[in-house]
Formats: sequence, C-alpha cells, structure tokens
Amino acid sequence: MTSAGIGTVFDSAATHYAEVSPLLWNRIGEATVTTAAIRPGERVLDVCCGAGASAIPAARSTGPQGHVDAIDLAAGLLAHGRRRAVAEGLRNVRFVEADATTWEGSAYDVVQCVHGVFFLPDMDASVSRLAGLLRPGGRLVVTTWAQGAMEGFGRLFAEAVAHVRQAPVAPPTSRQPASRIGAERELGAWLTARGLTRVTVTRFPLRLPLDAAFAWQVVLGSGFRGMLAGLEEPAVERVRAAFGRLLREGGMAELDATSLIGAGTLP
Repeated sequence: MTSAGIGTVFDSAATHYAEVSPLLWNRIGEATVTTAAIRPGERVLDVCCGAGASAIPAARSTGPQGHVDAIDLAAGLLAHGRRRAVAEGLRNVRFVEADATTWEGSAYDVVQCVHGVFFLPDMDASVSRLAGLLRPGGRLVVTTWAQGAMEGFGRLFAEAVAHVRQAPVAPPTSRQPASRIGAERELGAWLTARGLTRVTVTRFPLRLPLDAAFAWQVVLGSGFRGMLAGLEEPAVERVRAAFGRLLREGGMAELDATSLIGAGTLP
C-alpha cells in the first residue's frame, strides 16, 4: 500500500480511532513518552502521530519552553489531535499533515514513533533517515507490537473477511516488517543497526477485555480497517457478524496489545 493509501485508511478510521484511544492508543503512547524520558524544554518529533496518543503527553512533558512537531498523513486524525491540544491548553505542539520520509526538521532531542515504523516505505532506510534528524546525543524511540500481540485477533478478522469475500485475504502490508522487530533482541539489534548506542527495549504488557462491540471498534479504529476496502455496507455487516461469531467460537475474551518500546541514542 502506498503512503497515500495508508493515509486514506487512517483518515476513514479517525472517529473510531479516537473512541478506542483511552483504552488502547493513549496508554501505549503514555508508556512510550515515559520511556523516552522527555525533559522540559526539549524538541520532539512525533512520527505517525495519529490523534496525539504520544504527542500530547510529550507536549506535557516538554512544557511551554519545549516544542513537539506531530506529523501524520491522516488529516482526520490530526484534527482530533488539535482538538485535544486545545482542550488541554497545550500551545507547544503542532499537528502537521506531512510525510515522514520527506520531513526536513533537524536537531531534535527526541524522535518517537508509536506503531508506525512498519507502515513506512523501506522501514530500515526511513528510520535511519529519522535518526539523522536528531542532534548528537538525541534519542530515537520506536514502539512496535510484541511477538504474538494482536495476532490471534488479526487472524480471526482475516478469516471473517475471507469468508465474506469468498477469497483468501492478504495480511496487512505492515505485518511482515513488524514481525522483524517483534522480539526484544530483534528490536534492539535493529535499532543498533540504525547507528544508535545505549539501546534499551522495554516490554509494556497490555491486555484488554474483549467483546464483539469493542473488537469491532478496534477494527474500525486501526489499520485492520484497510482489509474492508471495496466492500459495500451490507458486506461489511456480514464481516462484522462473522467476526463476532468467530470470536465467540474461539473463546477470545481478551485482546493482547502488548508492545515493545525500543530506545537508543545518536552518538
């Protein structure tokens, strides 16, 4: 999927993304900012910022003397982020519709990306470029799914979509690159290969009670939504019904959203 296509998927997911954020995205974003140890006055670039799950707590941490550039391709999500910033009185964060592969800021103290690096074209080259936007001694922080997280959920959803489409369904384009960095050792080695030192990887366990209604919110408020592309509303409703049935039959009453948070320093 192209960058523009990914932006379109998340634009359509904006409302549902915001609805599931308090339980899911915000908790992961706050854990990422804690790991990043953002200090007052620092300059932060938040890549694939979505509705501000990590950009908003970063703005709180860096304070009025600091600044956060929050970039994403999904205008709908950015609008949610701006509303959150206004509601909290945060004037030190700007939400910008921009492509991470061409962003030209520099000398950031922190560059962070929560569940977004696997959507970037050529993940290795893209993240190496982002590391180059840091000042010497700056930190790059990347959050990704832990191995096994979301997998059972995604497998059942793909099965539901395939049942309605009556054809095999390709996994999301992010799955293969994400699988490369799904274990602590792999993520640490990958960050080291980007030229970073003092690399650490922290596991953030997150398991959420799951019923059919919340499961569907997660689908519509995440990249899984792209698997519904091209389906008319009646077909989408059949997918929803099939997915709910599969969740019940499989006894899946919990969503494993465990994440790994990797951090390293630019020499």
